[in-house]
Amino acid sequence: MSEFTLSQLMQAVERMIMVATVTAREGDRAKVKWADGAESDWLKIAQLGSEQLKFWIPPSVGTQVVVLSPGGNTAHGIIYPGPFAGGVPAGNFAGTITGAGDVVASEVSLVSHVHGGIQPGPSDTGAPK
Repeated sequence: MSEFTLSQLMQAVERMIMVATVTAREGDRAKVKWADGAESDWLKIAQLGSEQLKFWIPPSVGTQVVVLSPGGNTAHGIIYPGPFAGGVPAGNFAGTITGAGDVVASEVSLVSHVHGGIQPGPSDTGAPK
């Protein structure tokens, strides 16, 4: 194998998995800035989950991401969540969660659970216990 061929192969391997920074986002696509300062074209943002459960948490501008590029071709890269930037997460979520369907915790449905000991009428229930 010639040095040129080996060099080309190594460059492709190095471009297969790269950390980049989001510079723009529209819908399910974003542009990223590579380590050398160059900006990508619009790349698809990966949706995490499975057929039944999907998570859509698109990266915001300035967020570090990982770009997986099949065959090392960054023009066909797919954006995935990147390294966590900041302190260790506390495990809590701050913000609004919007969804469709039901949430069930400890076999209690958020949609169909009932409160016992409630008298009919205009009064409100007390705070959760």
